[in-house]
Amino acid sequence: MNYSKLIVKSHFLLLMIVGLTIFIPDFCSSREIDMKPHWNDQIPLENPHKGWYHHFPDNHVNKYIVANDSDLTEFPGMDHLYMRLAWAYLEPQEGQFNWDVIDEYIEKWTAKGLGISFRISCRETRCDRIEQQFATPKWVMEAGAKGGYYLKGEKTGPEGPWEPVFDDSVFLEKLDNFLKAFGARYDGKPCLQYVDIGSVGDWGEGHTYFGSRRLYNFDQLKIHIDLYLKYFQKSQLVVSDDFVYNIKDPDERQKMHQYIVQNGISYRDDSILVNGYIGNYTTTFTVRSPEYFKTVYKDRPTVFELEHYGTVKRLGNWLNEPGSSLAEHGNGKTGADFFRSALQLLHATYIGYHGYAHKWRGDNPELTNELLNRCGYWFFIHTVEVPDELVAGEIADISVTWENRGVAPAYNDYELILRLEGPETMTVNVPAGNKNWLPSSGDKIYSENYRIKLPEKLKPGDYDLYLKLFSAQVFRTVYLPLNPALKDEQNFYKICTLKVTNPGVK
Repeated sequence: MNYSKLIVKSHFLLLMIVGLTIFIPDFCSSREIDMKPHWNDQIPLENPHKGWYHHFPDNHVNKYIVANDSDLTEFPGMDHLYMRLAWAYLEPQEGQFNWDVIDEYIEKWTAKGLGISFRISCRETRCDRIEQQFATPKWVMEAGAKGGYYLKGEKTGPEGPWEPVFDDSVFLEKLDNFLKAFGARYDGKPCLQYVDIGSVGDWGEGHTYFGSRRLYNFDQLKIHIDLYLKYFQKSQLVVSDDFVYNIKDPDERQKMHQYIVQNGISYRDDSILVNGYIGNYTTTFTVRSPEYFKTVYKDRPTVFELEHYGTVKRLGNWLNEPGSSLAEHGNGKTGADFFRSALQLLHATYIGYHGYAHKWRGDNPELTNELLNRCGYWFFIHTVEVPDELVAGEIADISVTWENRGVAPAYNDYELILRLEGPETMTVNVPAGNKNWLPSSGDKIYSENYRIKLPEKLKPGDYDLYLKLFSAQVFRTVYLPLNPALKDEQNFYKICTLKVTNPGVK
């Protein structure tokens, strides 16, 4: 065998292969459009499944009443009414339900585009109405439920607010019947964002600090969790972190936390900027249990509740006034600073100022917009990569890099709608992949590749590429923090101009 000839032939073949590799035309070339110069993070984005809520009614039917509809309809990102009301308003006599008390508000405000959420309480701390003194209806006591009159840890006479024993068998039987009727009427309604487990403690918060100060264990509280799980199988359930924290035994407390997590329940914090928490939980900005929220926020929405805004202002804590708790313990920070930092720790999707809408917004117009954007998800586009040329009848890959600068993920699947506008119009909907985009601080981006098939008869020519995120569930656009000049009347953002060829058309 002539090895020298073989080597020469091998080298010649290798050169041919290398040559072919070098001179193969690049049919996959693309270009990248940098969208960062078009960012605008000052625009308040009114997006679905996140935002502000307004307490009304709040403990009694006239608290935080909405004087002018525009207070809510013109409030940036107002998402829902949070209806916190005593059981006695809804079942004044056993088996006789007065749903009109809440239905009139539900009908009015859902017609204006808002959602609702509920907490039905069994204990209030005022006595100016029978429904406040007996938040658990008086007929429950008269049927034999155990309880007593308490205020701030002391027994009172019958003129005081009545507190049931929350694991009493008669109380639980009547509560079961009420929740059965309540769940049958409202569970799974499209407008219902979540339901609070509010049947234990002062104002439904899970503690009895302003009442008997009685403590309950895991087994006693699990009964209440299970009742809500039984009758609200379609709607998101949430519970105050106080519900768990006020279990005295640390092991049972952790057991309850795990039970809540395993059953898909989320948390709300009712105590942000509560005066007594400012000194005790300064380093966590009055968030007492950030670990609870850290456990659940990746797959279910959490809820932020400010201490009554009027109270925060009256005590000087909003503006860090001399002599206030915040001035003493807040290291120079204002109430707004605490709000921002607590929001981050809670990873909250829904946020409430707990007061009158016009007063809050009048005092804090820019902060209202800022916090709206930061709560929940807040999606930014970094780049869009497109082929240099699209070919009719073939598949095109369009890649988009996303960042979530909010404090939480989105918990609903959205669509990316791509539109080509030129000699004719082509639109395609593809899953956006957005549920995987976890919040970041500029250090995490997500690259998604969207494959689209172009029609074989698509006319050749220059086409403008537009895109938008969209919720098919509620039929709403998911707005992006981009220059408004890029957005058309259908809420599509223009990205670039592309050339489409069609070999079959001459």
